[in-house]
Amino acid sequence: MIDALKLVCIGGGTGLSSLLSGIKRHTSNRRDRSEIIDMDNLAAIVSVSDDGGSSGRLVEEFDVIPPGDIRQLLVALSNDDGLLAKLFEYRFSSDGDLGGHTVGNLLLIALTELNNGSFPKAIQEASKLLSTRGRIIPVSLDGTTLCAELVDGDIVCGESNIPGRANRKPIERVFLKPRENGKQHHDEPYECAAHTEAVETIANADAIIIGPGSLYTSIMPNLVIKKITQTIQSSDAMKIYICNVMSQPGETDGYSVTDHVEAILDHAPGISLDYIIVNNQPAPEKIIERYVQKELSGLFSQIKMHAEEGLSMLKQEREETMDSVLYLTEYISQLSDETKQMAAPANVQIFYNPEQDNLGDMRIVEAELIRDTTVVIDKGGPQTVIRHHPEKLAQTLVKVLSDHPKFHEPVS
Repeated sequence: MIDALKLVCIGGGTGLSSLLSGIKRHTSNRRDRSEIIDMDNLAAIVSVSDDGGSSGRLVEEFDVIPPGDIRQLLVALSNDDGLLAKLFEYRFSSDGDLGGHTVGNLLLIALTELNNGSFPKAIQEASKLLSTRGRIIPVSLDGTTLCAELVDGDIVCGESNIPGRANRKPIERVFLKPRENGKQHHDEPYECAAHTEAVETIANADAIIIGPGSLYTSIMPNLVIKKITQTIQSSDAMKIYICNVMSQPGETDGYSVTDHVEAILDHAPGISLDYIIVNNQPAPEKIIERYVQKELSGLFSQIKMHAEEGLSMLKQEREETMDSVLYLTEYISQLSDETKQMAAPANVQIFYNPEQDNLGDMRIVEAELIRDTTVVIDKGGPQTVIRHHPEKLAQTLVKVLSDHPKFHEPVS
């Protein structure tokens, strides 16, 4: 009997939790005894540069690895779908110190302190509480800040600052720098240390899944760590990239499938991708319209803010006024270009185009992969978003994995 595959899924945030929850449900729903995915050896390797919301506040206060993405993945892989899982995701709504924090985030901090500051041990203890199958592994135990260098040379620091930055020039590359916490000294140039368990897990994997997730703020923070990329490069595992279903303002405006893949290969030189999984299902028109309206509203608000700032500057009689106004004009021009792209609904959904996408020997797998509607709570209110359908994504992934050479070797 052939053993099931050991999978390593690399990413962060909502995209990775959606994939893992789909894999868990697909595996638990199988009626026969044959398994393609070894759930007990499934591993999620997670970026640890989140600095927004509850995670960011806890990082500042306790100098810990940001817990938010870890919490989502614990719940995604939990066999407990009852009160405990709901409790982990419960977010306090008060205006006080607890406002915005989730119970799961606070519990992970408490478990870290109870285990002599060991965040990996805290994850293990939380996994026991939630009856989680598989392992969740931080890509690094270093305290890091994610930075983006733009094509004009400007550098934006902080994961939460990158999508909403004022300078809307495209991202050239992202990199990690040590988090300034006053407790550690790092020599320059800084090289983020990969977590040993992450490296060993990748080296032993039968298949490596990259994505889905925010290209520059969830996926790349893993791939810019040299030891992680080197281990992927030297691995004989099947390598699969799951492309996002929508472009992301401030990160992948106007990106094609090829643009996504090339960005990954630029940040992780030397690795190869065997399969690219792409959605081919058009989103419902009304949802696309609401998505576009929301993004346009944000862009117009930024244009208004910069325009008002420029008008205020012009009323001041200072020598440097015109230079500052011209600088603002450049920002406004960039934002205007984004509104033109965003106003065309066809430009916000990502599809494979064989006439434009050039991916060489990589095999393209197209499937219907989106949910009809997904409602999330964002900044205190419900928002309709377009995301991968967990079960559809898992089904497609399993079909790809069934082509793994391990299942086609002659049985001795």
